[in-house]
Amino acid sequence: MELSGDDEGLSRNQRSDPKDEAVLKQLVNEAGLSLDDAVLYLRLLRQGHLPSSESKKAAAILDRGMAIVSGDGNTIIPVHPRLGIANYYRTWREAMVRQMNERRMRVDKLILQLIPVYEAANERSSDSRDPRKPD
Repeated sequence: MELSGDDEGLSRNQRSDPKDEAVLKQLVNEAGLSLDDAVLYLRLLRQGHLPSSESKKAAAILDRGMAIVSGDGNTIIPVHPRLGIANYYRTWREAMVRQMNERRMRVDKLILQLIPVYEAANERSSDSRDPRKPD
């Protein structure tokens, strides 16, 4: 995986480190970060902070609870990865559960719409086969 985007804070050796590439790939695949956001998150973890002037770049990791703005508002600091990744996963899981519940309600509504159609067809079919009914 070739690393592109904001490479500030990662030396040439660190960028080509296979461990970093594996971690970045996992951040992209498992945490849903873009590659640029994954590079920025790794940089934030290494440096311990970023200036608040980079808050636009850090919006995704701030939104996911993987970083926070310091109390004085001057720096962005990382949340411990155990909490940061867990925050992301919990948010993702809640969204998935909500989507599944919404879809289940739509499916239930569809079922209720289709039951009368099915029953009407079966009623007509059974009426036409009933020998007691004259044609």
